[in-house]
Amino acid sequence: MTSYPIGEAPPPNLRQPLRVELFFLTHSEAGEPLAHVGTLAVALAAAILVDHLLRPLWRPSHAQQLQPLERLRMVGPQIIVINPDVSGDPVADWAITALGGGRVRSVSERQRSLTVRDAIRALAVHAYQRTTAGLYAGDLAREVIKRGLGRGRRLYPPTDPANIARVRGRLGSVLTGNTQPDPQTDALGGLIQALNLTEPLYLDRPDLRDLLRHMCARVEEFHPVVHQILTATEDLIAETAVPVYG
Repeated sequence: MTSYPIGEAPPPNLRQPLRVELFFLTHSEAGEPLAHVGTLAVALAAAILVDHLLRPLWRPSHAQQLQPLERLRMVGPQIIVINPDVSGDPVADWAITALGGGRVRSVSERQRSLTVRDAIRALAVHAYQRTTAGLYAGDLAREVIKRGLGRGRRLYPPTDPANIARVRGRLGSVLTGNTQPDPQTDALGGLIQALNLTEPLYLDRPDLRDLLRHMCARVEEFHPVVHQILTATEDLIAETAVPVYG
């Protein structure tokens, strides 16, 4: 499958957003989460923010040529909604609204900002539910109700289990240097490191954590704003008592 460089070429971008890849990698083929759902919600919230930075909204210019349109901007530790235009991606559009984009009425209101930590925490309240709803609506996952102990749990196994293998394979190939690195895969590695969830990679290597740290270092060098999000995510996940899980 052909894919375009994230953030560098117009649609069609045939690769799934980071939040989708993260969901696939952190769940079993049966849809069982491989980490605490609240912790995954924090990581998914971060992935949604990273998607906005690495996957701009493309719109035709006056010359009818596609140009990237910035929706979110990071200024220091602050995240600002620049443009609330609808993209057609319901999860991405929800995030813009949740971060204040739905209230934009004037230029001054566009300057409303949140710290990276506050933005992640705000999105984490509903990030898991919004992500699963998007997967279900896009026919990327099925909804299964698992009964037990008098109550049911909703699980979302992929409609095509090979999607998990594809995401795992790409990340493993970049980790081991067999595939050219790209920003989205490096960010995925950073989120896996933040979750301390290396088992799903199926890479029996003693230097696996070193390889993940190298991916994070690459993000810091080439995409420092994304690295800020990864760092804040790791801190929030470490603060297990922080009530961000809704």
